[in-house]
Amino acid sequence: MFPPYPPEGVQREIHGHAHEVSLHEAHVFYREIKAYCAYAGRPIRADTTLLDVGCGWGRMARLFMKDIRPEALFGVEQTDRFLMAARRANPCLTFFHNGLAPAVPLASGSTDVVTSWSYFAHVSEFFADQWMREIHRVLKPGGIAVITTQSRRFLAFCAEQRLRRASGMRLEHPWHEACADSFTDEARANAAFDAGHFLHAASAKPPLSQAHYGEAIIPRNYVLKVWGHLFRLVEYMDNPSRLPHVLIVLQKMS
Repeated sequence: MFPPYPPEGVQREIHGHAHEVSLHEAHVFYREIKAYCAYAGRPIRADTTLLDVGCGWGRMARLFMKDIRPEALFGVEQTDRFLMAARRANPCLTFFHNGLAPAVPLASGSTDVVTSWSYFAHVSEFFADQWMREIHRVLKPGGIAVITTQSRRFLAFCAEQRLRRASGMRLEHPWHEACADSFTDEARANAAFDAGHFLHAASAKPPLSQAHYGEAIIPRNYVLKVWGHLFRLVEYMDNPSRLPHVLIVLQKMS
């Protein structure tokens, strides 16, 4: 029997959509993960150990159940209600709770693949760096990390939301309101991107009005400069016809 889904409201709270749309998005990412792991010489196998960071209700780990033994699939989640939804929807898998600072209860060098959809599209530079060091710790030598972040195109999207709001149009989703308040100096943000700086706009809307959460854009040059001593950059793909986010594929130095 296929595991149940969490309530639609929980799915929409995490992803902004639910059911078929949500699973299609996850499946597109899943295909990219498998393809790049194979390309980097670490194909997904039944004995692969995989950790999903910021796992939400577990939709990504669930897709790998047909490839990987359930006891080798792990997720980590910060929000209690999302963690409970993941455990209820995927009782065969293991999900850990984690605070802001990473402390995954997996041994160093124990994991083949780490995935993370969208977490690095929201978290601040400080915590992104902390998580990348933790990901490096748990990965085996040669292990693969596949993460996503916002694209530079997101700056124009935020500007569009501001124009729509200024013209009196009603924005479609509360997240669009948050976007309208993000990167309000578009020229300055573009210059920072060109200079290879980590871009982060903290959320000003409750209940997520906190400095560590918001909208994040990580340029390719930042990845090379700051994480290049830990990982080999396999891919930095900004192709909206394949994924709405930038895909970053990293391989731990052997």
